[in-house]
Amino acid sequence: MASEIILIVNAMACTAIALRLMTFSRAGGAHRPVAAWAAYFLIIAAASVPIRILTGEYDCADWSETFINIAFCVTVWAARGNVMQLAKPFQR
Repeated sequence: MASEIILIVNAMACTAIALRLMTFSRAGGAHRPVAAWAAYFLIIAAASVPIRILTGEYDCADWSETFINIAFCVTVWAARGNVMQLAKPFQR
């Protein structure tokens, strides 16, 4: 039972990450190919988790993985889906 709850929470967090990244709008900002590719790969990685859970291929998640995905989900939503804001501490 607890394992199923962890899987559902993990799927919801990964779905929220993928949807927020997909709905990001630059609003006239400059196109940055590196950020676009990073967002693309993050969307693919995040969206694959709920798909794999629904198909039964992904049947075991633990609390630490789920917590990391929830924290990343909160971070992505705080950055409004802007991958460059996630990388801002690395910019000079």
